[in-house]
Amino acid sequence: MATINPFQAPINYAVDVQSPFEAALGGFKLGAAGAEAQAQAQAREQAIKAQSELKTLFSNPNASATDFARVAALLPKDQAETVRKSFEMMSTSQQQNRLSQSGQIYAAMKSGQPDIAKSLLQEQADAFRNSGREQEAKAAETYLKLIDMNPTGSQATIGLMMASLPGGKEMLENIDKTLATQRAEEQAPAALTEAVAKANRAVSDAQTAQATARNAEEKAAADAALARANAEKAKIEAKYSEQVAQAELKKKAADLGLTQAQTTQALATTNKLGIESQKTALELKALQASGGVDPTKKFEYEDKLRKEYLTQTKPYQEVKSAYGRVLSSENTAVGDISLIFGYMKMLDPGSVVREGEFATAQNAAGVPDRITNLYNKVISGQRLNQSQRDSFKGQAKGLYDSALEGEKTVRTGLERISKDYGLKTENIFYSPTEKAPTAQGAQPPANPQPPANPQRNVQVSY
Repeated sequence: MATINPFQAPINYAVDVQSPFEAALGGFKLGAAGAEAQAQAQAREQAIKAQSELKTLFSNPNASATDFARVAALLPKDQAETVRKSFEMMSTSQQQNRLSQSGQIYAAMKSGQPDIAKSLLQEQADAFRNSGREQEAKAAETYLKLIDMNPTGSQATIGLMMASLPGGKEMLENIDKTLATQRAEEQAPAALTEAVAKANRAVSDAQTAQATARNAEEKAAADAALARANAEKAKIEAKYSEQVAQAELKKKAADLGLTQAQTTQALATTNKLGIESQKTALELKALQASGGVDPTKKFEYEDKLRKEYLTQTKPYQEVKSAYGRVLSSENTAVGDISLIFGYMKMLDPGSVVREGEFATAQNAAGVPDRITNLYNKVISGQRLNQSQRDSFKGQAKGLYDSALEGEKTVRTGLERISKDYGLKTENIFYSPTEKAPTAQGAQPPANPQPPANPQRNVQVSY
């Protein structure tokens, strides 16, 4: 039986090219046999073109699969035939193994890690020698010498060899694509950090222009610039936070030993949830893959999901509480204060204004001025009419419904996780479904008509 050589001794592609390869492998001359002068001229032209392409390839560490395939087609047919025949003698599994081994070495070289490539080759050489396959061991050691002599040239040699094999070009393309994605991911954090710094400078510059404006026109321009800078900063920071979260999830999946397919499956139903829910889903997927979730550990994961539910729905819970205050307000002076205060808390749950104190731009920054002005008038003794009360309550209903949609998104995602891994939803949620607040003894608003976007179109007369 013929000996199968996964690492055939490298052919000297550096034809008539002054390079270290000649010293290691010996040169050979491209020539064209034939009596016809025209055939000889064509052969010489082909040889010159091949030499030129090879020179370029051996000095280009970023050569692509397309480059290797193009140059391989220019080489003498007997070279390609030698490599192909050796490959065809192998079984399918041996062919796949050879391509895989060559691909790993090529990938290590192209990613700038020649030590890894050499380690892989040395392992192969040792394995061949231990099994009595001295020829293969020497072939692998020849590649080791090539790496020391000319890393880029050795990368090109492996690439050319792979490009001449069935399926080799496709593997090279996949490797190039993977490496390109990795480089982009590595560069992204630095690019985003620079973008964040640039956005901070833009905000600072706009604030300086705002503070030093000499007239109304300059002040208006500075205000507009600051608004744009703050909006761009918020967008970049959101992107940065997303990237950090994705990096955390990728590390978590790797630590758990999950495959890409398992990771994708685990995160498919949690992409709209918080990062803690996604981490829990990865943990549960790892447990499932190893035989299932330990019954004694189920409550631990239910507790994690309950905490995530409370965190993710905190804005909704605050809106719900404020909506209950709105609905329960009485048609009195005190009730009017409670009504508008509850409505302001629905607009801006994070505001720090306390009921009964005057609202300012600082303690109610997320509330439109016309609402805070009306609230301050009510505190000063002015009463609302019934039409105003009904309008507030109707628009509050729109705000509540919008917040409820967010709660449903979180609940649906967590319910899917619970179902997939056999957890009990009653240990995660307080109730099977959310129930809207109801007025406690107060009259419902008359024919409320919430606007399409209640947060931006507050129809209140005063």
